[in-house]
Amino acid sequence: MFRKTVLILFSLFVFLPSLAPSGWLPSANAAGSTYYVDCKATTAGNGTSTSPFNQLASINGVTLTPGDTVLFKRGSACNGTFAPIGSGSASSPIGIAAYGTGTARPVIHANGQEDAVRLRNIQYVHVQDLELTASGDNTTARRGVHVLGQDAGDLYGITLSNLYIHDVRGYMPSTVSGNYHGTGKYANASGGIVLQVLGTTVPTAFHDVRIVNNLISSVDRQGIYVWSNYCQRTQLAEFWGSLCSGAWKPMTDLIVRGNTLNDIGGDGIAPMTVEGALVESNTLAGFNVRSNSYNAGMWTANSNAVTFQLNDTSGGKTTLDGMAYDVDHSTSNVVFQYNYSHGNEGGFFLLCPQGRGKPVNFTIRYNISVNDRARMFQSCSGEVEGQIYNNTMYIGSGLSPVIYEENTSQPQTVRFRNNLVYKEGSGNVTWSLNDPTFVLDRNVLIGVPVPVGATNTITTDPWLVQAGSAATDGYKLFAGSAALGSGAVIAGNGGRDYFGNPVSAGSSPNIGAFGGPGLLPAVAAPLAHYRFDETTGSTAADSAGTAAAALKNGPVWDPAGRLAGSLKLDGTDDYVSAPVGISAGAGDFTAAGWVKLGVSAGTSQTILQQEGTSGRTWLYRETATGQLGTFLGGSALLGSGTIPTGAWTHVAVVHRAGVVTLYVNGSSSGSAGRTIEAQTAPFRIGAHKSPTSANPNWNGQTDDFRFYSSALNSAQIYQLAHP
Repeated sequence: MFRKTVLILFSLFVFLPSLAPSGWLPSANAAGSTYYVDCKATTAGNGTSTSPFNQLASINGVTLTPGDTVLFKRGSACNGTFAPIGSGSASSPIGIAAYGTGTARPVIHANGQEDAVRLRNIQYVHVQDLELTASGDNTTARRGVHVLGQDAGDLYGITLSNLYIHDVRGYMPSTVSGNYHGTGKYANASGGIVLQVLGTTVPTAFHDVRIVNNLISSVDRQGIYVWSNYCQRTQLAEFWGSLCSGAWKPMTDLIVRGNTLNDIGGDGIAPMTVEGALVESNTLAGFNVRSNSYNAGMWTANSNAVTFQLNDTSGGKTTLDGMAYDVDHSTSNVVFQYNYSHGNEGGFFLLCPQGRGKPVNFTIRYNISVNDRARMFQSCSGEVEGQIYNNTMYIGSGLSPVIYEENTSQPQTVRFRNNLVYKEGSGNVTWSLNDPTFVLDRNVLIGVPVPVGATNTITTDPWLVQAGSAATDGYKLFAGSAALGSGAVIAGNGGRDYFGNPVSAGSSPNIGAFGGPGLLPAVAAPLAHYRFDETTGSTAADSAGTAAAALKNGPVWDPAGRLAGSLKLDGTDDYVSAPVGISAGAGDFTAAGWVKLGVSAGTSQTILQQEGTSGRTWLYRETATGQLGTFLGGSALLGSGTIPTGAWTHVAVVHRAGVVTLYVNGSSSGSAGRTIEAQTAPFRIGAHKSPTSANPNWNGQTDDFRFYSSALNSAQIYQLAHP
């Protein structure tokens, strides 16, 4: 239909470029009329191209018929409500769009009215290429587009596309007396685009609705909202009963796709009482900004078989919900898949049953969460039943969310499988989970306590490509990851992962949102590399070409090292002075090398320290326990890995985006957030700059030390430790 219509319109408008509308228009059959509106025109016209209407009242008085087109002039602005009357047909919808030169959309300011555009009890209408505002004081309803069905039966064929809707100031709980949580939603909702069914006498529903490629910015309360008064059914949560005027009559064939929303007062995209709806490829940045009530990014309630996929949600405010996504009450067969969530104060997901309105058979799979805050998952007061599998959750330094917060004594019949949860840096994550029916199986938990009853849990580093990255490619897996092929086979898995890789129906999948083959890590180029393979002399060559290191006070060359040659240090005064030139406080870095302890001494023995007044001990061994530690940032971090006496051990420290991580023999040993002082002085390999009996120098051997002005990933560190 799209291609055919464009070709028809091209033939009509090719010789009239100043009148040609941009984008798609409905059928231009011979029976249809075209009406022109230019609110900048100084005289009232008759709606032709040479004598356009100059006010909304004129076009509102025309009864439109199938195939008609209404065109608003670019560069013009109208005040009031555009409320067309008359319907199109399936083969000849009514088109509403723009004409004229330039790219600026025609503007309609509601100018004190509730709606900029109102489509009431009409069908087969396509609206595009307009800019809409609805200013106000947030004490009454306001909408950019209001699609309203009221005692009209079944209505079909509404398309809203390429609209720019902004500065809609409708009422919210925070702006009216009483702070009722439902102000601005349910019936008579406010927001950017509101599709709602009211009335009490004739059951009504919309079908075949498309809301696509719109920009919605700074609106109150809702971004895109769908509501119906015909919502009563047996499984409905009790508190909604008074909101319904008739039996459940869902809207069907609703698609919300490719929209960009930001600075939303309340909920982002929230379709209620729908069946088979698809919400995909939308971007939402900033929601629950002003409502001071419970709102989520994208969610549904009292609906069946709704799919949310390929969406990006961030910037949710407050912990009054504030999650990116929500499977709410009275729903069945809701699927959230291939979505990205990041930086939401309330967290990742809400599961919110109410009374008898439990969510049934929901599926949450192959999603990625990065630095969501209060909760990864929270369950409200009621029973839930569904699956949570193959999601990847990264929790950065300073964050202490609850992984699953159970706020009910009702059964949590949830299977939590094949998920990867990676905690890095400071902060402590917890579980608030007591239900024995909650199944945890084959999950990777890093820096996360393993709940009682969990089975087949993996706690070794999964080798994420770039943990902490804002780009989702950072949550793929390197070859050799323990998460590869370690998951449970799950029936009906959707057939693909977050990244579009196929997922087998019969073979053991990966754990996490990445289902493809492991990637080979890039070979990192060191800033300095001291092999210690010389057999004579007082300098150690830098094979990276930065600067040779000086041997101080007589270290002894030893041809028997870990890789080839090595240096023996006596623990008294000899060391290697390496002028590497890394600025410790300026960004990411890595230092790695081999050590072999000969004699244990003091409280701690220095492996690597930077000189200068603010130079810190990068690596040391805690004598009592053998643990590898670092003093970067001015406080001790002791890892779980240990350095024995008399055996070669690979040690490394990595600083990435404010987080310091220790590695022993290629495995992550501990991490913490650190603010590191700036320092560019040389390094001492095997010595403290002011050694004491409590903090003596290294007594043993050292080999193959490397320095990088970047943060190596886990797989790259593993490669260094397993040459």
